[in-house]
Amino acid sequence: MDSERSLVVLRHGQSIWNVQQRFTGSTNVPLTELGRQEARRAGRLLRDHSYGFDVVYTSALERAQHTAELALQELGTPDVETIIRPVLNERCFGIMEGMKFTEAAQQYGPEWGQPWLWGLRPEGGESLEDLVERVRSFCEDEVIEALGEGQRVLVVAHGNTIRAIDYVLGGGSAQALERVPTATPLIYTWNGSRRPVRTALAP
Repeated sequence: MDSERSLVVLRHGQSIWNVQQRFTGSTNVPLTELGRQEARRAGRLLRDHSYGFDVVYTSALERAQHTAELALQELGTPDVETIIRPVLNERCFGIMEGMKFTEAAQQYGPEWGQPWLWGLRPEGGESLEDLVERVRSFCEDEVIEALGEGQRVLVVAHGNTIRAIDYVLGGGSAQALERVPTATPLIYTWNGSRRPVRTALAP
C-alpha cells in the first residue's frame, strides 16, 4: 500500500445510554445534544486539518449515521457517498443490553462491569473475539481495497467495533485500544509497512 494512504475512524458522539453508563449494543439510541455538538466539532476538526473523503462507511445504527451526517455537513461535503454496513454495528450484548455497567458487575461479577469485556461473551451476545472476526473481511477487503485504489475513507462506528478494527489493522493486542473517546478522529497511516500507525486528531 502507498505509504501516503490514511484511514480515518470516528466513534459516534455521546448517546443517551453513554450518559447513563449502559450497555447499548445493537439498540438504536439517539445522540444527546452534547453528542451532536461532538459530531459537528469532529467535522470542523477534520476540515481544519484539510481532510476530505471519497466514501464514508457507517453502521446501520442511528447514532453512527447521525454523527456521520453532522460531521460531513461541517466538512462542507454532505453529499459524499455514504455506505451503510451492518457489519459495523456495535457489539451485541445479549441479555446485558440496556443494563448499567454497575448492575452487570453486581449481577454477574466485577469482570462484567466494563464495556469492552474482552474474553467474555454475554448470553445471547458477542465476545470481542467474535466482533474481530465480524469486521475482519470488511477491513482486509473493503477498506484496504478502497485505500489501495486511492480513495479517501472515513469509517463512523462504535467503541467496540473500533477496538476490533484496530486489532485487525494493527495485528495488535487485546488492550491496544482500551478507551475510544466519542467523536475523536483516529488516523491510521501506512508508512511503508503492512501495519499502520494510529494517532488521534486533537484540536
